[in-house]
Amino acid sequence: MPMKSTDISSIEEEKSDLTFFNIDDEEENETLKALKQSYVTTNYKEETILNLQATLKNKSKVTSKELKLESYKKYNNAINLANKNYITSALAMIDEAIEINPKDVDILNLRGLLKLLKCDFSKAFESFYTAMCYENNDLSRNYVDLISSEEFKVFLGRYNHSIRFINEDLNHESIHIMNNIIDEDPELIEPYVILSLLYDKMGNTEKRDRYLERLRQVDMDNEIIDKLNSNFRDINDEKEKSIDPKLNKNKTKKNILPYTLILFLLIAVSIYYINNKNKMDELNSQISNKDKKLSEADKELEKASQKLNQTSDELEKAKNEEKPVEVIGEEELYTKSIKLKKDGDYKEAISGFKRVVSSGKTKKYISESIYQLAITNQKIGNKEEAIKYYNKYINTYTPSEEYYDDAYYQLGMLYYEDGDLEKAKKAFYSLRSEVPDSMYNNSKVKDILSKR
Repeated sequence: MPMKSTDISSIEEEKSDLTFFNIDDEEENETLKALKQSYVTTNYKEETILNLQATLKNKSKVTSKELKLESYKKYNNAINLANKNYITSALAMIDEAIEINPKDVDILNLRGLLKLLKCDFSKAFESFYTAMCYENNDLSRNYVDLISSEEFKVFLGRYNHSIRFINEDLNHESIHIMNNIIDEDPELIEPYVILSLLYDKMGNTEKRDRYLERLRQVDMDNEIIDKLNSNFRDINDEKEKSIDPKLNKNKTKKNILPYTLILFLLIAVSIYYINNKNKMDELNSQISNKDKKLSEADKELEKASQKLNQTSDELEKAKNEEKPVEVIGEEELYTKSIKLKKDGDYKEAISGFKRVVSSGKTKKYISESIYQLAITNQKIGNKEEAIKYYNKYINTYTPSEEYYDDAYYQLGMLYYEDGDLEKAKKAFYSLRSEVPDSMYNNSKVKDILSKR
């Protein structure tokens, strides 16, 4: 996000205090349009009352430009603090800015990003949605779409599930879910806070301090650090500068969902946008070196091009020899693939299920095809593919799906049979925490979880 200019001469006067959200008559999404209109009605009344009160008091001599200038300074300070991972202070600063200048889209968007990192999802949505209503910008719309998505609802369900487990004193189950969330999205702050508090409650100071350290890496001045460990600030400077290898490793792990996928990709893009001005000099210095490498790469590309030309005829021939794909509906294709599987023609069955997954439109057939791909590959001994599709099913759908607990159980057993006890236990802990009433939470699972 760009820094604000603090040149008061460049700041425009507010033309009308009664100017509210822009309603785009060409807005295609009727739900969003209706929501915007409802926001207008509510906020028009609220701001009219505020304007009348301000007129009656008439005490402030600060001009509109000066107010905006003050909000821009606070906004810039918030960005600087966020760049240094002082997220708590940055959020406090941006809240001050929004009190002064509540209609500024950049301020609203930055507040939304910080609230999202703090896992205050309702406030994050409120900021992004309000910003989008004032000005239909891409950043706000992307996050509004994201937080409104089914994928995010799945993520939120897992997050809330973990909180419910804490209330029910199921600490280990809560820890398991929070660790999974950290593995998937290490920039989120609240999971580190929750795990620090849980381990403190359980008397495990070693793990408590470990998560406090990781919390400090993402939110240097989080209030929980001093509350839990008054000596935490005395940690060696070298430790402060070091980066937890696991945290770095986590950043390369799977996306959440598709859900996360978009979520933290968008966060990363936003953070990059905030930081890119400071990195321009460094990038420019790298360009000249890359130009040299590009010339060498051109030579290699020329050689590769010659090799590609040699194989183009073979590829074309192979393409022409392919048997034509039968154009049928996804339901018929799914049914046909099930029959092929029953008849033992696993190769063709797998091909059919893959076509349903890649081009299908109906959730029922897509989800069941993913599950069938997992169990069919498992049946023919293709463990890697089976594990891939069991994970795809689990990460795409919710515990309400028909085969959700079965997918977790089969995944855990595959890991166990393959000698990977750690991953097997992780799968079974997830099964127990996400589908506690499943028939698969049996003595065999309990026995595996008790192994060391």
